[in-house]
Amino acid sequence: MSAILNKDGLTEEEFLATYNPGDYDRPSVTVDMLVLGMNTSLNRLKLLLIQRSDHPYINCWALPGGFVGMEESAYEAACRELEEETGLTGIYLEQLYTMSQPDRDPRMRVIDLSYIALIPTVPVKAGDDAKDALWFDVKFTETQLELFNEERNIQLKYQLKEKEFRNGIVKSTGYMPILESKDALAFDHAEIILEGLLRLRNKVMYSDVAFNLLPKEFTLPDLQRVYEIILGKELYKTNFRSSIADKIESLEKKGVSVVGGKKSQLYKYKG
Repeated sequence: MSAILNKDGLTEEEFLATYNPGDYDRPSVTVDMLVLGMNTSLNRLKLLLIQRSDHPYINCWALPGGFVGMEESAYEAACRELEEETGLTGIYLEQLYTMSQPDRDPRMRVIDLSYIALIPTVPVKAGDDAKDALWFDVKFTETQLELFNEERNIQLKYQLKEKEFRNGIVKSTGYMPILESKDALAFDHAEIILEGLLRLRNKVMYSDVAFNLLPKEFTLPDLQRVYEIILGKELYKTNFRSSIADKIESLEKKGVSVVGGKKSQLYKYKG
């Protein structure tokens, strides 16, 4: 079978031998991880942030992340950076969004692939690539996004401005974060966090992602509380339990529920 030639009469082998990647601009690629957990009282989401140790945005709080290496996939880079900056390994990661505004990084043209991670809240320790790592409480309403750490008296506050977007003939409503506090998040990380919280609020209605925020054994009141915190509203107990009945399995023991502090039947996720 004869080789296929292009318009210049070259085979693929000949084309690649003369191809010069330097003829084209090549943006760098980074990954950032939106790591979410629940606080011990199950009444608020928590977000993991690291404090940057170098320019740009030195000392600012940011999502853990970094550059994708030439010999690794974006997912592999996300796992590596998360371990290097926080010590976390083996956790649920899902690609969230691609951030590609040309001016999003003052160093050069950088395209960012963001990931969302859901875990039961655990202690973390900043690695060599970060000055510090802390859990921040998340307050998320239709008008405001607020991240705060009471122990260190750190507050990052954004007003959410409604904005209409069109994709073809479809019109949808989104939100833009407008800084209100003295301190700000690095880069466009406020937008990534907002996208992640909206994605989680939508996805919890048709998937089992919420179970990643709970220990392996849990009570039904605690499970319902996690769903309510994500959705930002109370749920009817009967309807909720009916909707998750085929996703859980009863255990032969009881435990103390975080919600209410009473002994309740323990369950585990079927998956």
